[in-house]
Order: sequence, then structure tokens, then C-alpha cells
Amino acid sequence: MKLVLLKDVKHLGKVGDEVNVKGGFARNHLLPSKSALTPTEENLEIISKMKDELMKKEQEAKELALAIKEKLSGYKQVYKLQVKEDSDEIFGSVSLQNIADQIKADNFDIEKKQINLPMGAIKELGTFHANISLHSEVSCDVEIVVEKSEVNQESN
Repeated sequence: MKLVLLKDVKHLGKVGDEVNVKGGFARNHLLPSKSALTPTEENLEIISKMKDELMKKEQEAKELALAIKEKLSGYKQVYKLQVKEDSDEIFGSVSLQNIADQIKADNFDIEKKQINLPMGAIKELGTFHANISLHSEVSCDVEIVVEKSEVNQESN
């Protein structure tokens, strides 16, 4: 299915590019998210008029993403959790939702779907990296540290 992009789409194209995609991707993602239009004469006319404005908006979005990336440089989350006896395995896990909630609590406007944790949930002690996609061309890594809590457990 041929479409004309209204936004930069990672691994697909830039604003104003005419692309050929599968019908399902077009119907389920690009068209509902207003990232593309079908290349009819009317739409092509509209797009050519809007192209400068669309490119300006896309550049502003990229600059905002770069500013957020700058603020996130050096950002780290530390979780102190209980571990199972004689191992580095923790009780429970640190999930994407935990990371997203903590980032929101630290006043960053980042959604869960923007966070990529390669191993899924974190289930052991150590230092891990979560990749945050801020824009189709801008992403950054956030350090996630999971440490043993210093809670004294006394047996009765």
C-alpha cells in the first residue's frame, strides 16, 4: 500500500516521503496515528502545502527529545530489594512499569512504551541499562541498579 509520510518514521522514511508498506501496518498504525496519508491528488496537494510546517514540527519534536536526553544524561535508578538466601536472585522483579513509574515520579514525561528493557523484567542483583526512545532519531540509556537491601532479618 502506498502512503505519504506526515512524520518521520524510524526505519521507514522522512516527512513527505512516499513509501510502500503492508496494508496491515498502514491500517493499524500509520493511518490511525496520523503519521501518513494515502497519495491521492488532494492529499498530495495538502502535503506539499504543509510540508514545510510538518518538517518544522518534526524538527521541534527532535529538539525537545534532545533536550530531554540531555536532562537524562547521568540519570540512574537504584532499587534496594531483598534477595533469596545464598543467591543474587531477588524476591519479585523490577519491571518496565516500576521503571516508568519512577521516571514519572522524577518529573520526566516518558511513557512505558518508550522504555525498552532488553531482558524483560530484572530478577537479580546488578547494574542494567534500559533504552528510552525519545524520538525516531533520538534515544538514550538509563542505568538501573539493583542492590541488596540492608534489612536485618532476625529468626524467632
